[in-house]
Amino acid sequence: MSEKMTGKSKSMGRIIGKIALWLVIGGALGFFGAFLIFSIKGETENVMHLFFNGYLAYALWYQLGFFIVLGGIAVTLYFRAGAQIKLGNYEAEDRAGEYQNAAITANELNMVIQFLLFGLAVDGKNPMMLTNVVCFLVCCTVVVVMEAFLVKQVKRIQPLKRGDVGDARFTQKWLESCDEAEQMVIYKASYSSFIVMKTLLPLLEAAALFGKLMFDTGNFPIVLICIAWGVNTGVYCFGSMRLEKGNKK
Repeated sequence: MSEKMTGKSKSMGRIIGKIALWLVIGGALGFFGAFLIFSIKGETENVMHLFFNGYLAYALWYQLGFFIVLGGIAVTLYFRAGAQIKLGNYEAEDRAGEYQNAAITANELNMVIQFLLFGLAVDGKNPMMLTNVVCFLVCCTVVVVMEAFLVKQVKRIQPLKRGDVGDARFTQKWLESCDEAEQMVIYKASYSSFIVMKTLLPLLEAAALFGKLMFDTGNFPIVLICIAWGVNTGVYCFGSMRLEKGNKK
């Protein structure tokens, strides 16, 4: 019994030691980072304003450029998948599935980048802001339509798949119609996403804090990141507890 207690105390000591070490390393990095940024604050602000003003001058073309490139990739892969489906054999259907996955990825990235570029373009100094708004709405509509076409194409190979893009419960219906192997892939990918966000969100919180201290970005980014952090952690933890209770019944 005493050996177990000794082992537990040593383990706890190592944990506390690691926490203290990370706190020291984090504090040192934060101090030197703050010192470096404060020392070049003026130059950094000038460079940021220069790049931002340069972006505003061509914001519409950035939006259209990324939309055309990523949209073109998605459409090309869509038609390649369709050509493979017409061959009608298992190997061709596997290749079609790979093309479809890549097309969906390009389509999703297109949506994220459009939101980013649109958010940057919404600025009082942008003389073409209304045009950027119209471009954003058109691009996002096309991306959603492309997603609907891709979903229908997947159903051609796997007719048991259920759900439509316009349905509010599309994601849930789609997951329920997947077989166990597909669900396991989704679960593993989702857990990988949770782990990445668990690491990324604290880093973003630190960046938002630096932005507040040195560039007067205010509290709003800090609040938003903490909300996203809480939602990410809360959904995972409460979902885990709910599933564990379901397994025990």
